[in-house]
Amino acid sequence: MLILKTIINGFRIIPTLLIKTIATNADVAVAHRKAREDADLGRYQPGTNEFKEKLKQLQEINNWDVGAALKVKAHLVHTEASLDLGKLFHTNYNLHIGADFRDYIIVPDGNYFINPTDSGHNLNYTSYGFFVQASKRFLHEKLQLSAVLRGTGYEYFNLKWNPRLTAVYELTRNNAVRFSYQNGYRFPSIFEGFSNINSGGVKRVGGLKVMSNGVFENSWLKSGIDAFVAVVNKDVNTQGLTQAAAMEKNKGVLERNTYSYLQPEQMHSFEVGYRSTLLNSRLFVDGDVYYNFYSNFIAQIEASIPNTSDESQIPAYLYDRNKQGRYRLWTNSKTIVHNYGAELDVLYLLSNKYSVFANASYQTLKRTKTNDGLEDGFNTPKWMVNGGIRGTNVYKKLGFNVTFKYQSNFYWQSFLVNGNVPAIFNADAMLQYSFANPSLTVKIGGANVLNHYYYSMLGGPQIGGFYYTAITYSL
Repeated sequence: MLILKTIINGFRIIPTLLIKTIATNADVAVAHRKAREDADLGRYQPGTNEFKEKLKQLQEINNWDVGAALKVKAHLVHTEASLDLGKLFHTNYNLHIGADFRDYIIVPDGNYFINPTDSGHNLNYTSYGFFVQASKRFLHEKLQLSAVLRGTGYEYFNLKWNPRLTAVYELTRNNAVRFSYQNGYRFPSIFEGFSNINSGGVKRVGGLKVMSNGVFENSWLKSGIDAFVAVVNKDVNTQGLTQAAAMEKNKGVLERNTYSYLQPEQMHSFEVGYRSTLLNSRLFVDGDVYYNFYSNFIAQIEASIPNTSDESQIPAYLYDRNKQGRYRLWTNSKTIVHNYGAELDVLYLLSNKYSVFANASYQTLKRTKTNDGLEDGFNTPKWMVNGGIRGTNVYKKLGFNVTFKYQSNFYWQSFLVNGNVPAIFNADAMLQYSFANPSLTVKIGGANVLNHYYYSMLGGPQIGGFYYTAITYSL
């Protein structure tokens, strides 16, 4: 962070130094070189001992305002148990019960995580759950009905009930349809609930009240602040108003933060599917469509608290970023979020040695309100398609598999960077041979064998080819 700031400051002072140098030197090239040399004075140069020592020092400073260390420690305790009551009581239907307990133990590091109520102790985030599941066949074994009821409780939240109902009906021996409905909850993760870190002047704070008490009630939405600054600047530049007059005129553009502390995200999900075997058992088809809608969808919002209690000065403080505390908060959307899609898998047997296959999926996210200031971070491509050919015992025990993959471009949204992830097209391949004596199987293959580098996310590394050889010996 310190090195980056030094570089940025260097770029800022170069124009000033350049103007001064040109004024005393008629040769522009010499002036550029001299300005660059003056800007570089005191900067750590990569590869030098000074640079390495400073880098090592920054890596040990657990404060992202001046350092770059990440010293997060956490432990997880988990236990679960289940019992098959159907077998225990010799019933003619399936009946299971079970329970689990989980405790996340977070060790505060003073930077990424803190304990706001007791700095000397760890943070605990416990959960528990229990379920009962029953299923039975009806209508001459053609219809199978299943029902599950689960209760889940998390620290800071009340117990939530999650029912699930499924039905599978065999139309014929090789054709079946299925339907399912479930109501589920997603509780905030550790990061969503407890984060506490300053990155780039914006403090990312967990949405649980224990972490962000008072922030929601006293903050103003960034979307309104940005609109306010833009219209004030426009009036100053085009209407000739003073800055104070423009702020007074447009202060109604500012929006108080009306969002609140995190609640569990609730989802209702419906799915209808069909599975079939056709053409004398040579063609296999499996497809489904689904529709989900969410309430209290967990997302992020940016807001600021002006560093003043004087109501009349709030517009001026929100106009100036240096006079406000800026936050990125985890909260819940007020609108209903819809997610729907479809999947299709197809396999066709060309012969007893060769088969071709393909699968495709489509998924998208829609809001009932297109702009509520939230960042949902869906980060999922609309289309993902795979297709290829595989061979078994093509020559003696020789087999192969070739898969071509396509993924459409999509918009990536995160606290680090927003932007489009380009579409991906690559291929995987594998060659396998099995020996009878000794009992060996040799595999040679690769993922992304064309070695076309691609991004799966913005802010992350590029991914190239991965090649492997595997030898398996069976005793």
